[in-house]
Amino acid sequence: MINKELKNIWSVPKYLPYIQPKLTPEILENAEKQIGFKLPNELVEILKIQNGGYVRYKLPETPHGQIMGIGPYFPSLTDLDWTEYKEYVSFELDGLVPIDGDGHWYICLDYRENKEKPKVTWIDVECDNQEDIANSFTDFLELLELDIENELVVETDNTIDFVANQIETILQIKFEEPEYFNSGYANYRSKYKDSWVWLTPNKVPSGFIRENDTRFNELKDQMNTFSVKHNEISATNLFLELSDEDLNNEVIAKLTENEIVIKPITEIVHKSPNS
Repeated sequence: MINKELKNIWSVPKYLPYIQPKLTPEILENAEKQIGFKLPNELVEILKIQNGGYVRYKLPETPHGQIMGIGPYFPSLTDLDWTEYKEYVSFELDGLVPIDGDGHWYICLDYRENKEKPKVTWIDVECDNQEDIANSFTDFLELLELDIENELVVETDNTIDFVANQIETILQIKFEEPEYFNSGYANYRSKYKDSWVWLTPNKVPSGFIRENDTRFNELKDQMNTFSVKHNEISATNLFLELSDEDLNNEVIAKLTENEIVIKPITEIVHKSPNS
């Protein structure tokens, strides 16, 4: 049984090219035959919700950002062949099943000591280093934290354009034309003093894919439904983020003086699913 908050582990909007077809008993059975091990029950339950993709809950102070699914598209946890890496490391690679990684580092299910109940291990094939993260996948899930930093929540029922105009007047800044390419939703950016400022919505497309992706025509219709980045927060609310978080209190004070309700996201949402 997975923690009820971790049922919302997947990021929104989901990056559609990284989502595998719906997990079926047959796909799971074939994957376990291919890797030679039974996957942890909690991982299977998470992949039944969504078969791979970027995650909201991450391992702190690491580049962890996704959990690989099972299927024909990159990345899949059944895909990796360790052969080319073996000459670069002094430790055994057989028995490691990656669930995240970038070619230099991997977070792996580690079956080398126990073929029934894997540990979770961090390996760096470039630096020839390995270290234990957790004694089980269940314990690994307990370590994950919601990926929120210095975001501020603007509590509003107004449109993002309306609020952007308000903030421009109050902070005496000018937002650039909103950018959609990196995330599939409007991202307003400006400079305040020496800090970048971003204004983004909570209500966003459920999924996104870029037009230059080879699977765009296949997946583009999935961008027509909407969801929220943080379901703990009203869909109409907005996020304001500053690259220099030391300016947060100053910005909060200025906006509050002008009757904009704004507060740190950490006052609304807990980082840990167990908080």
